[in-house]
Amino acid sequence: MNLFLKGNGSVSDYLRKLYGELEGEIDSFADEKIVNCDVDEWTEYLTEKYRVEPISFYVDYATRSIQKTQIKRNNPWGHFGDVYGEPQFYMVDGCNIDYKVPFSGDDVLLKCTPSTYIMTSFEIFGFQKPSNTNYGFITIRLSYTNQEMKGFGDNLEEKVNSDFRNQFSSFEKMSGYANDDIRSYNENLTSNVQQLLNKRREKADVFFSFSKALKIPLNLNSSSPNLTPIPLKKPHRANLNEPKPHAQEQQFYIDDSDFENIIKIIHLCGTALEESAKTFNQFNEEALRDYIKGMLSSHYENTVTGETFRRVGKTDIQIQREDKAAFIAECKVWHGIKLFSDAIEQLFCYATWKDTKLSLIIFNKENKNFAGVQQQIQSWLKENCKSCKQWNSNIWDCVKYREDTGRDVRLAVALYDISIKELPNSKKN
Repeated sequence: MNLFLKGNGSVSDYLRKLYGELEGEIDSFADEKIVNCDVDEWTEYLTEKYRVEPISFYVDYATRSIQKTQIKRNNPWGHFGDVYGEPQFYMVDGCNIDYKVPFSGDDVLLKCTPSTYIMTSFEIFGFQKPSNTNYGFITIRLSYTNQEMKGFGDNLEEKVNSDFRNQFSSFEKMSGYANDDIRSYNENLTSNVQQLLNKRREKADVFFSFSKALKIPLNLNSSSPNLTPIPLKKPHRANLNEPKPHAQEQQFYIDDSDFENIIKIIHLCGTALEESAKTFNQFNEEALRDYIKGMLSSHYENTVTGETFRRVGKTDIQIQREDKAAFIAECKVWHGIKLFSDAIEQLFCYATWKDTKLSLIIFNKENKNFAGVQQQIQSWLKENCKSCKQWNSNIWDCVKYREDTGRDVRLAVALYDISIKELPNSKKN
């Protein structure tokens, strides 16, 4: 038996087949099933079900056995043929030494050809598939004549083990190439499953009726300044047992008009900061965030929080209803376009797949070339967002695609200049 044969197909073909089965399973979900399913539970279940386990050999636990045998050897005079009565081969006494090497992983990978490979023979003399409770095994055979064995003398043990290691190294190298092929597949599997589930959910007619969500009014202060009150809408580890269906939960999300109203409030705060830059330039990120949070709290009662734990960290600003976030924002001091990009990724890490309205608020405290900062941000947004329009010189309203959830997110980026401008010498004092 030979491993890594081209006739058995490639590792890439095997992965494409698996992914096709994943797509087919999700596409076969009934509308009622996809609407009522818990996406996180199904993501975990399907990721585990379709994950490919890499090959691992445990050569230190290999066992060795020896058997007497007759070994075929070429007759150096065999080319004279029958004229001189010389056979082409002859049999001599010898022995077979078998190394039985345990392994774990998807045994199909041992039969397919990886995208990178070496030109050699991968012959084995025994194969046992792994199971849920037991390792698999491959058996590699070395054959020696008695004369060859005697010739090794005191180095017999070292010579045989060296021959085995040399032969086995090519198996390890090829399995490593196969593991390289599946690494990208496994790393992207969770996000791919999420995207397929969300895509199937969007196809369900029933989903659209639920996704229109209920209007949920925010409790605005009657004394809040002249902004029109706008109601807010809210839209295990898997053990390879299919997740049970859940009763449909009303999904709440923030309405476009609500989102725009909140951004207008933030803009009023930001322009006030710019007008009093000498005072606010001394504030750190936390103090600037608290100022904006305080202004939002004056409009929306008991719904605005700061430094709130969510997913993998703490959000700077969150407007919520019944413990479900409706709006998430991060406040950052400008320290260059790289950290700006990192801040958007951080914001996405805090947001769940249901959160589709986010904002990043940037304060320029040190860079004297504010126009240059504006240009850098605008260029980044145009390059990295599906669409981007500018409300004014401070605010960009963008749509950005989230690969991890397969959804578009509405992202508002607000930039305010609170750097201190030095007066010319003639005007000082």
